[in-house]
Amino acid sequence: MVKLLDPTEIDPITEQVEEVMDAAEEAMARKQFAYTPNPGDLSDGGTVNGVRVRPNKDKTITTGRPAARRAWMWNGTESVLPLAWNPEGTRHDGARHYLLKRFCLCCHSGGFFGRRCLNCVKSNCDRCAASTDTTTVQHLDSGKQVKGWIIPCFYLRKEDVPFQARFYGAVDCFLAFCVRRGGKGFLTEQDMRMHAETRHRLEYKAHMDTLAGNKTDQVDRLQRLVDELMARQSIPPALQPVAVQAAPQQTPAQQRMAKARAAKKRVAAGSAAQLGALHPLEHTKDKE
Repeated sequence: MVKLLDPTEIDPITEQVEEVMDAAEEAMARKQFAYTPNPGDLSDGGTVNGVRVRPNKDKTITTGRPAARRAWMWNGTESVLPLAWNPEGTRHDGARHYLLKRFCLCCHSGGFFGRRCLNCVKSNCDRCAASTDTTTVQHLDSGKQVKGWIIPCFYLRKEDVPFQARFYGAVDCFLAFCVRRGGKGFLTEQDMRMHAETRHRLEYKAHMDTLAGNKTDQVDRLQRLVDELMARQSIPPALQPVAVQAAPQQTPAQQRMAKARAAKKRVAAGSAAQLGALHPLEHTKDKE
């Protein structure tokens, strides 16, 4: 992870980048930070685009310096922009080279410099008059209005982003130590799988193999249950084991009524026995 430029180290006056620049200012900035294709051997020093480079032998850097600064693209995507430092390591350009890049609202192509889109100029677009229309008012999602079709490609503050797209959702990455969890999840399960197959290929393969193995075990258990049910259906009903059902529990009132009925039966049985003992002859006659 690169070290980012701390917001407290930014001078708001020096580092402020104008959103609208004329052609002369942009040409001067591009010339100042132009890329040198063949700088040559700079181990002993040299000159690169008018800047004298000296070997850094006796100077020791005690702490690391920021290599990039945080920024947001026109559609709300968070990004980092590399910083260019002077040979002495005392001043950086504030990523001005990237902040000068523009985006076209007409053909949705970005990364170019200047106030005209090369793609629209090449195709002679009728919608934006070959990227020369600077009077048409564009209503942005952030509530702002701009004239023309060209807007900056990068912004230093998230509030200034013209199209506040929502890129994070509630679907977390399957990997526990991945940064795309919590408030930085994915919108859909498909997005998470695409991320896992590209960034965590081996881990995702092992994860899917484990899930497939668990599903196989569940299928085997269900198959055994089905086989047992089919085997029971093939046994005659008389030979099938009868499940013993537990007697339903009675309430206290029902228990008292049952005891009363049992007591009445015992009293009736005792009375019949006494009558039989007192009149045995009558019972004998009745039998004859």
